[in-house]
Amino acid sequence: MSFGGRRSRIPHWTVLNLALVTWCLWGPMTVNAEDVILLKNGDRVSGDLIAMEDTVLSIDTDYADVIQIDWEDVQGLTSDQPLWLSFHEEAVIPDGIGVRDGDRLILFRLEPDSGIQMDHIKSINLFELAYRGRLSLGGSTTSGNTDTQSLNATGSLTINKGWHRFIFDGRANRGEAQGELTAQNASSNVRWDYFLSKRTYVPFINFTEYDKFQNLALRNTSIIGIGYDILDRRTNFLTVSAGPTAIYENYQNEPSTIIPGGSWQVRWNLEFLGGDLKLWHDHTGTQDFVRDHALRINANQGFSVKLYKDFSIQFEYSVRYNSEPADGRKTTDTTLTFGLSLDLLG
Repeated sequence: MSFGGRRSRIPHWTVLNLALVTWCLWGPMTVNAEDVILLKNGDRVSGDLIAMEDTVLSIDTDYADVIQIDWEDVQGLTSDQPLWLSFHEEAVIPDGIGVRDGDRLILFRLEPDSGIQMDHIKSINLFELAYRGRLSLGGSTTSGNTDTQSLNATGSLTINKGWHRFIFDGRANRGEAQGELTAQNASSNVRWDYFLSKRTYVPFINFTEYDKFQNLALRNTSIIGIGYDILDRRTNFLTVSAGPTAIYENYQNEPSTIIPGGSWQVRWNLEFLGGDLKLWHDHTGTQDFVRDHALRINANQGFSVKLYKDFSIQFEYSVRYNSEPADGRKTTDTTLTFGLSLDLLG
């Protein structure tokens, strides 16, 4: 490993990633907390809450395995895990309680005086899987006096399950003019957020880039830090995070390096007109701590307008900035793309 320019044959950040992931997977397993069900007769039942469906609450106890309780006998409950509540059609979900997720409510404690009528609750589940995302494909071709072709593809998927949030982003661009290649680049972002509380989390991010015309064979940025959801609705969200990072960088015809640095991330998504208009911004910045102290920013922002059902027309503007590019290359690259997108929501 070198911070100054000597070749590093083994990208040691992979070992660090494996150690961090192993710690986060094993750490939560060592916590032994129980859920508590308060009955109307004053009794309390402790164990691991499974679910409530068809007016029956199931809980796994140490002394009687799985027992079932009639929902009408329950006065309240507390859990150390998020509870996903769905309601009957005639129910009114009160404001200021838990986190709204469409027609569902996420909370940890169901108090008798919370404002929620128990008979309005249809079901309760733990670790319910929810996802949102979009896939977009665009391009153009001209012939005659000018012969050009371009193809752009982007995709984003966010999966929430209990204390975990997984985010996958990818994009690729390719262009030709008069039979010669003019653009060829791609990037991917794989992210796992482990929540310490309802809004505070630890992010583990692996951001990979390739760009033929920046002479960049590979840049891999591994990030760990602390994050916070400022706005945490399912379709309208704003989250920020920051922390230390390790950058593995390999330019063509140059020795590869591993550089320590710091990083910050901003992601927001807003919807208007009942989801017919969507705006978003994804931003990742890194600052090297040694060598040339390069500053790098990758920002993607855009909007989409619904055409029919889950299909929209999408416009996106991407900016890639590197204060210390390869010799003979510019510091900034921009890409304006438009195309047809498919919205994913489940």
